[in-house]
Amino acid sequence: MEGWLQWEGRVLPAIPVEIANFSAGGVAVWVDPQLDLPPGGHGVLITQAHGRGCGYRPVKGCWQVRGGSRSLVGLAFDR
Repeated sequence: MEGWLQWEGRVLPAIPVEIANFSAGGVAVWVDPQLDLPPGGHGVLITQAHGRGCGYRPVKGCWQVRGGSRSLVGLAFDR
């Protein structure tokens, strides 16, 4: 599943993400490895709900693991 991430302090456009895993408390997303999404940062995860427009969910950065071709980022849902 794909989506977008609007991250604090970052000028548009939104960051494209590939969702790796959803859970009740958060989500893990794949992003470009050059992006720095530090723990404690905040943003909004935008996903497309089939036939129902877009869903917006506030998130907080928890961790980031950098790889050669992409990075895996853990985001907790902000309540």
